[in-house]
Amino acid sequence: MTPTQIELGNYGKPAENAEKEQSKVVTIAQFFKEVKTEFSKITWPSRDQTTREFFSVIILVSILTGIIFVIDKGLSIVLNFFSGGTL
Repeated sequence: MTPTQIELGNYGKPAENAEKEQSKVVTIAQFFKEVKTEFSKITWPSRDQTTREFFSVIILVSILTGIIFVIDKGLSIVLNFFSGGTL
């Protein structure tokens, strides 16, 4: 392999395949047909799973917010004590 092939990302591909891929034109209709096909392959979560995960995220964010608040207040008190400031 030459550095040029690595830089261009063409390693492992024959040169003629790279040229064919670059010259391939996709119409809008074909694009939306492929989008529809790929969209049908998606496995959507159930309503119950989405609700559980939503509340799990809310609880986790609340806990982390509380921890950061306590650390911030603690550091604020310590710094005010050493700097002679008021609370």
